[in-house]
Amino acid sequence: MKRKFLFSLFLLLSISSLAVAQDSVKVAKKAVPEEIKISTQVERTTVPLNRTLALDVSLTWQGDPDRYEILDFENPALTNFEITGTATSNKTEIVNGKVYTRRDYEFTLKPRELGMGYVEGVIVKYKDPTGGKENSLITQRISLKVTDPIPESHSANHWPVEVLYVALLIILAGILWFFLIYRKSKKTIPEIEEAPPIEETYLKTLKKIIDFNNPDLSGGFSELSKLLRNYLSEKFDLPAKQATTQELLKEMNHLKMEEKLVYQTKEVLSVADEIKFSGGSGSREELEKIYGSVESILERQLAEANVNKIAEENISPKDSEN
Repeated sequence: MKRKFLFSLFLLLSISSLAVAQDSVKVAKKAVPEEIKISTQVERTTVPLNRTLALDVSLTWQGDPDRYEILDFENPALTNFEITGTATSNKTEIVNGKVYTRRDYEFTLKPRELGMGYVEGVIVKYKDPTGGKENSLITQRISLKVTDPIPESHSANHWPVEVLYVALLIILAGILWFFLIYRKSKKTIPEIEEAPPIEETYLKTLKKIIDFNNPDLSGGFSELSKLLRNYLSEKFDLPAKQATTQELLKEMNHLKMEEKLVYQTKEVLSVADEIKFSGGSGSREELEKIYGSVESILERQLAEANVNKIAEENISPKDSEN
């Protein structure tokens, strides 16, 4: 009887010790910090041949931005697609008292032809400075489908927008030439020379401030942002010089300004802000793209100003009195 009691007591103590040991292991596992994680995402898995697709690659980890050192980030290997634009961003946030870092890489993909396309695994090599160990991550393959192009809805006959712009400029130039010649033939007394539209001045400045051959392109993004903000402030009396990009866009939408003007302003300032805050220099393709947007804004506003000027000059005093 005594032996049975001692054996039962020994068995009970052994089970208790094992449970305590298991609890200790669990506690130890909870103390291990989370590793770096990688994920990929596309906005959709089908894309028309005449449209682009956004691919997002995200790295996340617990800790400050310098917790891991990114040694190498290779562009994704693509089948039936090509990369037409890239962008990066960093974000740090605190969740339940812990610091988390997120680094996003965005790629703009353009289809080559109809059929299937693929985004192969993206390989990222990183290093943990605390242990000096180098590791690598790879994403899963993504399958995509390229479908028939969708019609461009620029007009009832789906004319290319470039054709419409050229036709409009030719018509405006013809109207301008006709009235200039007509007014010149009727002049009897010299008139005070009027100041040229501010768009002409900004267009001349635009052609001088950008050097696409400069290895450091970051200054070009800053100059374009500054020029556009100055123009919006002078032309429309907007708080463009001191307001943030989001505040400026909100004010433009509140005033119900031209949709294309708001869109192109957002495009230029967002890219310039991203280059500025990421510390990168940007690519020539990005610089050429937003340069074209600023030039388009100024030329479109100049054409509109010329049309309004012609209409005002050809209103007779009698018509004004009526």
